[in-house]
Amino acid sequence: MIPYTHENISCNSNSDVIFRIDDRGREYVTPHWHNSLEILYILEGSQEVSTEQQPGRVLRAGEYLIINSREIHSIQSREHCRCMVLQILYPFLRRYLPDIDRIRFRLPASREPGRHPEEYENIRNCLEDICRLWPLSSSAAGLRFHSLIFQLLYELVTFFREDVSPAEKESSAKYISRLGHITSYVREHYAEDITLDQIAGEVSLNPDYFTRFFKKYMGMTFLDYVNSIRLEHIARDLLDTDLSIQDLLEKHGFTNYKLFMKMYKNRFNCTPGEMRRNSQYAGLRPAGK
Repeated sequence: MIPYTHENISCNSNSDVIFRIDDRGREYVTPHWHNSLEILYILEGSQEVSTEQQPGRVLRAGEYLIINSREIHSIQSREHCRCMVLQILYPFLRRYLPDIDRIRFRLPASREPGRHPEEYENIRNCLEDICRLWPLSSSAAGLRFHSLIFQLLYELVTFFREDVSPAEKESSAKYISRLGHITSYVREHYAEDITLDQIAGEVSLNPDYFTRFFKKYMGMTFLDYVNSIRLEHIARDLLDTDLSIQDLLEKHGFTNYKLFMKMYKNRFNCTPGEMRRNSQYAGLRPAGK
């Protein structure tokens, strides 16, 4: 598992639900979490989604995944993927599900329906109906949209609900808070040389305990985490600037060229040069950049 951040979802103040259709090429979204309940439904292609409970799960066309409130997740697309993203905002959840902080939803993999196959298909049908409403161009469509959201939540609460124990809730809140502080610090200082003593001191832990704690909850070393953040910034600047690869590495503090190339190829299934050329050809960046 690789580094995550807290994702702040922005929306219109009158909106209870965020709904969009994403067309993604080769893309990587670093692990993050948010208070909203998120549903991903693949319309075309495929993408890999990693959560705490299901790392490295590949979703294909016609499959969906429920991501619980405050559940760490990341997304990897190695080819074109068209995906419906539905985010039910936390205030809306609390309004109609006051115990949302004490429950979670667990569904079987799409290819193995397992329990409640009919209800599982009911959720898929809700998602299909929501897609057909796009774009929401009338008040009638808006009413139908919200009725489908309530139907979807009804299926989840009735058939796929699991209770979270007070001890588990308290433990999760504690490590999420600590990891959130770590990730925020790294995103501010990632281009610098951050020592283990330095980052451990930020969360008042000794280096040995910090190392074990970080590895346990992140599934990777702290150095791998920092390098992943650096790679994220380099990948963005690769398409938005005309800086050389070496200049980008220096700008973002990535000192090991061979490791960078290995991580980049594994992440995007191509070299940085190929990505830059392909993006220019596809019109994603202006010629000369």
